[in-house]
Amino acid sequence: MKRRNFVILSGIGAAALSLPMACARFRVPEYDPLLAEPQLLSFIWDTETMVDMGALYRELTPQEDGEGELVSLLLQDTSEPADDTFQFVHKRVTADYETNDLVMLEGWMLSRTEARQCALLSLIQTA
Repeated sequence: MKRRNFVILSGIGAAALSLPMACARFRVPEYDPLLAEPQLLSFIWDTETMVDMGALYRELTPQEDGEGELVSLLLQDTSEPADDTFQFVHKRVTADYETNDLVMLEGWMLSRTEARQCALLSLIQTA
């Protein structure tokens, strides 16, 4: 085999192996649409306010600006299955407050889970 052919085939092979892994980063995992509805915040805010807060959170944390990233973060550490999405999210919000994993947005102190839910909602509403 000539050196030129070897280099070309090696490059094509490397691209063929790395392309699926690069695309997997942008894949959005399946999730319950209720994950994007901050249940507790909906008692005090309307949807427009939650969308605004979500957009602000995405602006402040650009590494969490995609639907796939937010869903993965909201669903991480799901070792024990929950009966429903609201129960699962409620446990996560409670854990955030217990561990002081809080975010300050426009003078409001939210759990990181609530902020991520608002960010996900803002992405869905603008799509």
